[in-house]
Amino acid sequence: METEKGISITEKTIPLKSAGAYVPGGRASYPSTVLMTCIPARVAGVQRIVVTSPPPVSDAVIVSADICGVDEIYRAGGAQAIAALAYGTESIQRVDKIVGPGNMYVMAAKMLVYGTVDIDMPAGPSEILIIADETSQTELIAADVLAQAEHDPDARCVIVTDSKKIVDKIERDINIQKKGLERKEIIAESLKNLAIILTGDISESTEFANMYVPEHLEIMTKNPEDVVGMIWNAGTVFVGDYSPVSAGDYASGGNHVLPTGGTARFASGLGVRDFLRTFTVQRIEKTGLKRVSKTIIEIANSEGLDAHSRSVGIRLGQ
Repeated sequence: METEKGISITEKTIPLKSAGAYVPGGRASYPSTVLMTCIPARVAGVQRIVVTSPPPVSDAVIVSADICGVDEIYRAGGAQAIAALAYGTESIQRVDKIVGPGNMYVMAAKMLVYGTVDIDMPAGPSEILIIADETSQTELIAADVLAQAEHDPDARCVIVTDSKKIVDKIERDINIQKKGLERKEIIAESLKNLAIILTGDISESTEFANMYVPEHLEIMTKNPEDVVGMIWNAGTVFVGDYSPVSAGDYASGGNHVLPTGGTARFASGLGVRDFLRTFTVQRIEKTGLKRVSKTIIEIANSEGLDAHSRSVGIRLGQ
């Protein structure tokens, strides 16, 4: 655009040269995380995409990486994988940006290397907050709590409701449903973090949700569309009984790499834009410089930077 006659400025958008995707492992295989991190990078046009994942790297992860056109895969996990991507090693060339979720140590490592490389967001142990009322189907709430709890012993599950009568039903349904699940030990540890919070009304429930700032927010109330209008802090919101977090984890179209630990106040879910950067190109003709010279010189002099004003004056014969 032309800001003044004789002055034009262009914003140029280009993809990053390289990106590293951290794919959690150890307790489970996450081919979906490969898709969620590497597809946006490929769409953006990133030239070199690297995946690191704790050994053993499953066949599903390798196939997902192949589908996404990943260039390199390394059997490395934890904070050391983040350090390798950020600083480089004899066998791993450093990248420009690191994305992907992980445990608290991976999140801490990403925070520490930020500045040396870019990161997507602080994405640590997964979280869910469910807003419920007396009309909510407690078996659905229990199913979604358990789906979240099986991720990690540090996963956090919170239910906020204004209905005292459904609290016992939720706890009963959780105890019934968890008996048939395979990851019982992880679920048992995670459920130690379960909190059921009783509020005065739905307005108070949404106020708490906005202060808590969950990664995943499910709204299972009589009028969920009315409730979503009162939400401004969340990584992603699932509205109604047929919108489970599991759909967002795999197939509904959103990205499951989301800000955790309250950081959704200022961070957003991963997307194509995260792999793009911009810079400006400025073209100034002599006539344009004359038009803004007084402003430049006055501000430069007020800041005591006379070399700044001289760099303009010398061009205009002043």
